[in-house]
Amino acid sequence: MSEALLILGAANLAAAVAVALVLILRRPARKLFGPRIAYGLWLLVPLAALGMLLPARVETVTVRAASAPSAQASPLAAQGASPNPPDAPLDGWLLVMGLWIAGILAHAAWMAWRQAQFGRDAEAGLAGPAAVGVLRPRVVTPSDFGRRYSPREQFVVLAHEETHIVRHDTRINALVAAARCVNWFNPMLHLLHRFLRIDQELACDAQVIARHPKVRRSYAEAMLKTQLATRPLPLGCYWPPAQTHPLAERIRLLSRTAPDPREQALGLMLLTILTLVVLGSAWSVKPARVQVVELPNVALAPADAPTAPRPAETPAPAPRRVAMAAPAPALSTPPDAALSQAQADAQAAPTPPEAVELTVRLPRQRPIYAVADRSSVEPGSAVRLVATALDPEGRPLAADFTAFGSQRDYRMGAYVNSGSRQSLFTSVVQRGERLWVTASLNRRFRGDEVGTIEMRSGETRDLVLPNGQVVTLTPTLRAETPEEVAGAAERRGRRLPDAWSPYRQRCGDGDC
Repeated sequence: MSEALLILGAANLAAAVAVALVLILRRPARKLFGPRIAYGLWLLVPLAALGMLLPARVETVTVRAASAPSAQASPLAAQGASPNPPDAPLDGWLLVMGLWIAGILAHAAWMAWRQAQFGRDAEAGLAGPAAVGVLRPRVVTPSDFGRRYSPREQFVVLAHEETHIVRHDTRINALVAAARCVNWFNPMLHLLHRFLRIDQELACDAQVIARHPKVRRSYAEAMLKTQLATRPLPLGCYWPPAQTHPLAERIRLLSRTAPDPREQALGLMLLTILTLVVLGSAWSVKPARVQVVELPNVALAPADAPTAPRPAETPAPAPRRVAMAAPAPALSTPPDAALSQAQADAQAAPTPPEAVELTVRLPRQRPIYAVADRSSVEPGSAVRLVATALDPEGRPLAADFTAFGSQRDYRMGAYVNSGSRQSLFTSVVQRGERLWVTASLNRRFRGDEVGTIEMRSGETRDLVLPNGQVVTLTPTLRAETPEEVAGAAERRGRRLPDAWSPYRQRCGDGDC
């Protein structure tokens, strides 16, 4: 019940904004492209409401089912446990629903009474000229129609009402009346009713004059003679009296030249584009529905699983078990030996239960220096980023690189691809305690194999790439050691480290 009322309120808000937009554009559109294009602008209102009624876009958030919940992940876990917010007290919603239904009934009764009054006057010959009826529209004329109007004026009046029927204006007015009943609390819809009727009559006048250009004078005289003695017609099309309609504007528009076909075609094209923009904008501002998906905490490769065979000319070193998701402690060794020391510490230390264990064969024993132009770490800080994934064939991928604030031209670390055609590339941007981590399965960081997520130090999260592959990321932020800062100054003097040449031959100008 509460959700239905909220959707109704959102649709009314979108419709009110669309009505305000049409009120701004209707006069310029009428001047540039003619009254029929200005009348077509009112199509924006139902489309804006429809955009709010369409199903919302779905945003999928993945959480790890087996890992212990962290402080940052607790909102998502809470959202997954209770996706719907608690409703307001039932009595309050019942009261609102009762008021809404009472307003609908009262407004419908008032319209029915007005329609019945018009029907009694039409039977007495006091109503018209007007087009009435929804299922079977017809033209109603007063009993003195033949005496009040000349034959030429009778022709244009009947042509006007027949045009209303051909354009389905009576049915459009019935839909507007139904919308006013359901949304009686929205003042913009009552404003729409008044100005839509005006644009409807102007568009009908323009179509009759375009079909019969020699009856302009008779048409104007028929407007001046038309007086509606009874009340307005809620569900039909009629000739309103001068005090409720800009009769002078209608007569003035009769003397204007109709827009040429090119102007009308341009106006129709702009109207089509505007309707699509309004529909898309209304749908895009609708809040997305968050869908929480729990991913099992599956190890990338069992300890006893066979690894991918290496080329015959390169002897495969013994497999080494590395806890890739375990955050690294603060390093006090020079950058050249940092990774080896971190791996030794990881082997000696007990593996936390939430760590992702990966049985890999390291491709080389010495560290790899990689271009760091995609990473940005603040001076005095170092960020180690551990990433693990599986390629489509189930081979484990891993990357373990550290970016230094004092060494902006390269990073240090190692990677694993287990003979896969894919490799895992990463970068990190630091702003204080906030880290923006990017993972890619290609060195150019393009296409549907790239994803970015905001994380904090020590947090482990799964990033789902657009192609569906999942990358597990763990960044660790720490302070740079004096030895690392000194090593950075030394390497800047040497321009490139010794390990740069084989790296460049293997990776080119990319980022391994």
